[in-house]
Amino acid sequence: MRERTRLDHSIAGFRALEQGLDDALGLAELAEEEGDEEAHAEAEAALRELTGRAKTRELESLLSGEADSNDSFLEVHAGAGGTESQDWAEMLLQMYVRWAGQRDFKVEWVEESLGEEAGIKSSTIKIIGPNSYGWLKTESGVHRLVRISPYDSSARRHTSFASDWVYPVVDEAIKV
Repeated sequence: MRERTRLDHSIAGFRALEQGLDDALGLAELAEEEGDEEAHAEAEAALRELTGRAKTRELESLLSGEADSNDSFLEVHAGAGGTESQDWAEMLLQMYVRWAGQRDFKVEWVEESLGEEAGIKSSTIKIIGPNSYGWLKTESGVHRLVRISPYDSSARRHTSFASDWVYPVVDEAIKV
């Protein structure tokens, strides 16, 4: 059923691009015939917007791995560096939550361990949406931030580390 839904979503997106292209080309032809510069500019803007949507669809078509279409779990852990790293881990987590929101993905908080002064020690969230794992799988790893510390009274530069790991959500029907 999940595969059918994914294919329906892909086909609907393609058809929407086709319809948008037909509409924009029709508007451009009409503007050309009548010499309407405003309508011509509107048609150009519509074609630019369609180009962006087509590029996104092209990227999505490359997400064809076995688990790419699945939802995902994202774990973020503060690394060495105490409060600085905990603050950096929280910033990373907020970045991923905003990213998910921009794509209209649903975010469920699974676990969170707050830092003693600021930030988080670790957190796990579930991101629900089409190709969630495919989009996020390359984010796994250690991330570094170098900045002037807001927590250091001497205003020294600190290097902070945080790791994030992405796992696909798998169903219960696993065959070994």
